[in-house]
Amino acid sequence: MQTEHFENLKAIANSAQLPDSGDLVTMLGNACLAPDRRLGQSETTLLGDILHQLIRDVEMPVRQALAEQLSERNDAPQDLITVLAEDVIDVAYPILQNSPILQDQDLIGVVQRHARQHAIAVSRRETVSEAVSSALVDTGDANVVVSLLQNDGAQLSPETMNSLVSDSESIEAYRAPLLGRKDLDLDMAMRMADWVGDSLRQYIVERFNVDPQKLDKAVSDAVLEAIDSDIFENKTHKPTLDIEGEEPGPRLLHALTHDNLTLFKQTFEGLCEVNSEWAENSLYCSGEALAIASRAIGLNQETYARILCHLHSNEIFADFQASEHGQRMMQYFDSIQADNAQRVLNGWRATAA
Repeated sequence: MQTEHFENLKAIANSAQLPDSGDLVTMLGNACLAPDRRLGQSETTLLGDILHQLIRDVEMPVRQALAEQLSERNDAPQDLITVLAEDVIDVAYPILQNSPILQDQDLIGVVQRHARQHAIAVSRRETVSEAVSSALVDTGDANVVVSLLQNDGAQLSPETMNSLVSDSESIEAYRAPLLGRKDLDLDMAMRMADWVGDSLRQYIVERFNVDPQKLDKAVSDAVLEAIDSDIFENKTHKPTLDIEGEEPGPRLLHALTHDNLTLFKQTFEGLCEVNSEWAENSLYCSGEALAIASRAIGLNQETYARILCHLHSNEIFADFQASEHGQRMMQYFDSIQADNAQRVLNGWRATAA
């Protein structure tokens, strides 16, 4: 360690004029910020005091270079790291993502005081504690939460996981990263099976080695539980089963076979009397929900199967009918009582309203 480097920095800190960016970065590096240098306690304190005086006045490229040099050091001045962590994201990012100096309370404070990009940087740390994860989830920002869920080093408490599983019913972006997490247990996955699409449901079957029939039963039980809930009481609304004098089944199939998906969706949503956004998030992503709605509006099994094949499969209809998945879904359709399906659809209308 050469004393003149500190003396030069002291002089700059007390001066009204800064050197150009390149010279200042060089001087900071010479003052033992290079990776192969190690600071003693007194040197760390002195350097921190000097840099703290300089940092608010130097140009962003200098602050960026300094943040990069300090981001992985465990002997960097605490106060300086804190200042850099609160800087604009172009400066703060490497500090927030990598610095071992920052403690949970520091990270939580940054998440609470700053917007999305600072929180995303924190969510990508090599390890994220349960407390910090909770603060990130509390932002309510789906982009932050997805970034956190994609980080295998993030620790999430059972309470946080359960909350996110519940949120995934309405926030589709959470579903795939949740199902990919090692801390998602079978009970949570089975809950999600009620609202995820067919491809993610198949992922649940493969990852947890679940009997597909057991999974279908879990979804059916969830429907039966919903039927018994208060939301379906005192609902007597019945849909109109024809549009412009035509039977709904042929009209829907005509739209599909002529590749008029817009007409199909308008007709189906009109029959179910739900709005387009709700239908997109519920009916079209779940074969079970589609089966319930189809049964409620009076479609037969073949019409339901043809619609399901068109929306959820690339197979020709004969192959889909013969497939294990196609057989299961047609059996599921047959197991639904029309009056129960009507009660569920009435409740969905109330939810979608």
